Amino acid sequence: MKSVTLFVGTSKGLYVFRSGAARSRWRREGPHFVGEPIYHAGFDPRDGSSVYVATNQTWGGPRIEVSRDVGRTWTTASNPKFPEGSDLAFARTWHIEPGHATQPDVVWAGVEPAALFRSDDRGMTWQPVPGMNEHKSRSQWSPGNGGLGLHSIAIDARDAKWMAIGISAAGVFESRDGGKRWDPANKGIRSQYIPDPEAEIGHCIHHLVAHPVASGVRFQKVHDNAYWREDGVSKWTDVTAGLPSEFGFAAAIHPHDAATAYTVPLDPRPRLAPEPGIAVYRTRDRGQNWKRMSRGLPRGAQLEVLREGLTTDRLDPAGVYFGSKDGGVWASADEGTSWTQVAAYLPPVLSVTAATT
Repeated sequence: MKSVTLFVGTSKGLYVFRSGAARSRWRREGPHFVGEPIYHAGFDPRDGSSVYVATNQTWGGPRIEVSRDVGRTWTTASNPKFPEGSDLAFARTWHIEPGHATQPDVVWAGVEPAALFRSDDRGMTWQPVPGMNEHKSRSQWSPGNGGLGLHSIAIDARDAKWMAIGISAAGVFESRDGGKRWDPANKGIRSQYIPDPEAEIGHCIHHLVAHPVASGVRFQKVHDNAYWREDGVSKWTDVTAGLPSEFGFAAAIHPHDAATAYTVPLDPRPRLAPEPGIAVYRTRDRGQNWKRMSRGLPRGAQLEVLREGLTTDRLDPAGVYFGSKDGGVWASADEGTSWTQVAAYLPPVLSVTAATT
């Protein structure tokens, strides 16, 4: 019997919710790390038990916490650290991504100021990735509204050396050699808010994900559009048509079906769900068409979902989950068709991660 655990990062700690395969009843644990902002929790499907948490406490500083028992106990890891003499100083961790299945000890971390770190001992110590951190275009990067963060790490399903990262605001960069060399990968992206809308550098990436099984499949939300890319194609395809708004942060991809993805559109000015209220939008055909999924969600609710606030599990049918800044967590056990509430009145939700065990 499979089970699902939700790791819900909030502005005041990490909450854990556990359920069976039916995903109809949830048992709450926590909060862990009380009072600390949790930007992301990365679950490692390779061993089925490791969880990596990015806690970014102002008083006392940021830390990375590691669990080897699906969030029941925790050990503090070493922090990422820039080389001696660098003019950069580690400020916070945005995202932690387990490495490729063929590299069971490798874990990646994206931090602020925008930089990439690698661990070869399952997240306990970290080494900077010079090819990314010292990129020749770095002087052209600028902070987004939330800061200059490397917040998305997408590892190809087939090729361990093929990686992509997203930076706000710089763009997407790709490596084909395991992180030694990085090249901009923004062809096809058009950003209305920069002097050259089709520039090589300067795009505000909101969230980028890779398909966990199908090689080359990528989906992302940029500041003012949604984009899809297939294997063997170097140019992004704009798939915003059919969404009620160009703006939004969250992006998730189906764990089995390489043509299905999810996003939560927001009105760009108040950054809240547009009329007629909160909904998750699903595509079954690589973004050619979108369907509004809101059955069971509060009608007319103008909720806000952040970049790490939408996720899927790996069951069949797949579960879809999101958390909102009003402290609610919602679950769908039927791939987004209908929704039930897992939790309410939590602190503002910053991230939701589903672990299938």
